[in-house]
Amino acid sequence: MTLRHFRIFSEVCRQESITLAAESMNMAQPAVSYAIKEMENYYETKLFERMNRRLYITEAGEQLLLYTDSILAQFDEARDVLRDKNAVTKVKIGTNVSYGISWLPELTAGFLKQYPEIPLYTLVENSRQIEEKLLRNELDFGIMDYPMHAEYFITNLMKEETMSVVCAEQCPLPSCIDIQKLQEIPLLLKEEGSGSRSLIESLLNKYKILPEIVMESSSDRSLMEACSQGRGVLFLTTAEVAPYISSHRLREIQIEGIEINRAYYLVYHKSKFLTKSMKCFKNYMEQKEN
Repeated sequence: MTLRHFRIFSEVCRQESITLAAESMNMAQPAVSYAIKEMENYYETKLFERMNRRLYITEAGEQLLLYTDSILAQFDEARDVLRDKNAVTKVKIGTNVSYGISWLPELTAGFLKQYPEIPLYTLVENSRQIEEKLLRNELDFGIMDYPMHAEYFITNLMKEETMSVVCAEQCPLPSCIDIQKLQEIPLLLKEEGSGSRSLIESLLNKYKILPEIVMESSSDRSLMEACSQGRGVLFLTTAEVAPYISSHRLREIQIEGIEINRAYYLVYHKSKFLTKSMKCFKNYMEQKEN
């Protein structure tokens, strides 16, 4: 297999079409088809299913695509670095929403003060999306919840913080409830794929609670606004809800005998080539950890 094969495969996946991939790469359609056939013969598996004149990537193709994107990105990255090994390169960081709201501004300001010559790119998405981009080598580092596919990553614990359970200031709920009470209370939760959602779902599953979810959102502000209007109970980090509590729009509820803690990890791919700039960022994060 050559880089040409991988570039063709990646483009066919992106376009979901042999014809469109050929046009995009300025190649003849039979040449693209032959390259895909060569890959399927080499790996002894189907990479695409062809139905009703459409291409559908198979499970094997999905697995190969993860490696393909990483291989191509690392090849381009190594070429650029080796052409000028002393060049300052951009560091691409993804953080989950909770860390992005509470800690990212302080982190970036501190790093840029120490390394003003190194450009930073930051992306705030949920932990699942960050992990997917790390697997595809679209990001250099993630600051996120513990990855689902930890076998592919180097993972270092960076920070822990408590989660708060909050309701509207005028909500009739007592200040301390038994966890089984959550079976009867409407809940407001982050979207599927977010770290806090996974954490709360694990807690509810542990106590066999089937929640009544009345709102899901990727926007913390939307959830806090809905909570302040009495729509239900909300789980968010203490740092995020603190302004709403201090302004008496929300109040905290304790769950008897239970404290919920959330951890953030610095995550990067095991096969990631670390440029000089990336090593500076990694060292900076390790100093903050200590």
